[in-house]
Amino acid sequence: MIAIKAAPAARNTFRGVEAGISTSPRRPVSDGPFDAAKLLAMFADVQRIRADAQAGATGKPLRGRNLAVLLGPDTERDSSTLHRAATDLGARVAEIRFSASAASANDELGALARMLGRMYDAIDCGALAPQTCGRIELEAGVPVFDGLGLEEHPAHGLADVMTLCECHSPQGPGATLLFVGDTRTRRGHAFVSAAGEMGFDVRTRERGEAAADEALFVIDARGAPRWLLRFAGRPVDEARRSENHRCLIQSVLLETIARA
Repeated sequence: MIAIKAAPAARNTFRGVEAGISTSPRRPVSDGPFDAAKLLAMFADVQRIRADAQAGATGKPLRGRNLAVLLGPDTERDSSTLHRAATDLGARVAEIRFSASAASANDELGALARMLGRMYDAIDCGALAPQTCGRIELEAGVPVFDGLGLEEHPAHGLADVMTLCECHSPQGPGATLLFVGDTRTRRGHAFVSAAGEMGFDVRTRERGEAAADEALFVIDARGAPRWLLRFAGRPVDEARRSENHRCLIQSVLLETIARA
């Protein structure tokens, strides 16, 4: 594995995807496009967080901060990754069953969002309809995430790119990457954009067999949201993937909540 550090400007080998990164105070992780320098900085921060955890660091930088995770009335979304990432940093997490229909009918959604903004330091509303999430983001006045810990979130795609960079330098010889699946999903688009910006030779295929001999890396996203990642014909370490995903979420939480 390699350490992620400053590298020559990477190229984007996926046509039609621009280079750059878009963030805002309230919605910190976007679907792209991405910039190699900022991706490298993010990945280095994730490595630092992971190293601190492995060294047994006991600091709780989000102690006293509160995160609300809004759950839809009829949906069961897995918030365990986000919950653990936040609590490991010392934050308190409240899972709230939230129904926007009645509030919207009475024009109370804005008032509810402002109340949540006064009670919590950040809000995750990925289980809600996009228009509801957008209204909460507009009114709450605190960082708002749209399913930060979910499998299909762009953050998961970025964490997978980081894991591949640790397996083999994207600037090294033969760093070809075959992505099999839909690049139009949020996670798929973010992954392909970031991988190309980091310097991987990205090839895409929507259907068909994922032949391991076609590329050093093969990403099979056809079983979304559960992706299969292979490096040199072997599965990428799942424990490392999960750890990088959790630590990337923590990086986002620290960047947005601790500095808010």
